Amino acid sequence: MQTAVRDVLVVVKSGDAQAGALAEEIAAWVAEKGARARVVENRTDQEGCSDASCFIGREPAPGLAVVLGGDGTMISVARKMGEAQAPLLGINLGRLGFLTQIAGEDWRRPLEMALVKGFAVSRLTMLTAEVAREGRRVFKSPAVNDVVVRGSMARLIKVGVVFGGERLGGFRADGMVAATPTGATAYSMSAGGPLVHPELQVLTLTPICPFLCDFRPMVLPTDRPLDLGVEEATAEVVLTCDGQATFDLRQGDWVRVRRAPYCLNLVAVGRHSYFGKLLDKGFIRER
Repeated sequence: MQTAVRDVLVVVKSGDAQAGALAEEIAAWVAEKGARARVVENRTDQEGCSDASCFIGREPAPGLAVVLGGDGTMISVARKMGEAQAPLLGINLGRLGFLTQIAGEDWRRPLEMALVKGFAVSRLTMLTAEVAREGRRVFKSPAVNDVVVRGSMARLIKVGVVFGGERLGGFRADGMVAATPTGATAYSMSAGGPLVHPELQVLTLTPICPFLCDFRPMVLPTDRPLDLGVEEATAEVVLTCDGQATFDLRQGDWVRVRRAPYCLNLVAVGRHSYFGKLLDKGFIRER
């Protein structure tokens, strides 16, 4: 259980007037409660905001970061705040709201509880992806949801898969998705991957439209390395992390997927359990 919070960072989706107005309201309310509050805009990696320094500079990590937006904003902030290990509380202003914990109009009570009594934190697995090219590291990124290697223009590629130093083989497909349990409800599930409880320290590996190969989605422990190699490519191949960081791959490149040395820290608030969210968002339906 975290102690009572005295320093709150409010992160707002860039260019969103509704979110900006709510951020100022929350900051004023937090100040009335005797805690320090700062409001910052979230910018993209492409705009030069790729780590916690674009939010807090050289200051210590806040006791709580309140994120206003949808799951995309939440993932963006989590990617940048991962190493800082600040607990995140998401207020949903988007559509699905699977990662965000509370609705836009219901923020006062859970935030007051956090300020006065503290809160529990769910520590969820994150990944890192590195690209090795001719013996050099040419790219590195964290991943909250997934690491995806795929071809462009609906062209097949051949992806070599090595897990824990053991080669599983080379597989022709549109691509491969390595996902965290958090990301199991995102692109991975659309590709046919399984749902995975977020408290497990595992990743899933799911092929995207495999061609003439028998490769089923796999659930793998994260205490061993996963390497994905571009063994054959007849068109462009792209690595994406959470759909937010991208890197152009070449034949012969290897993507090194590892469990990150830090976690996604989510404030445990709200009425819904993991299974309650699956039911509420339509991932599980009783017929």
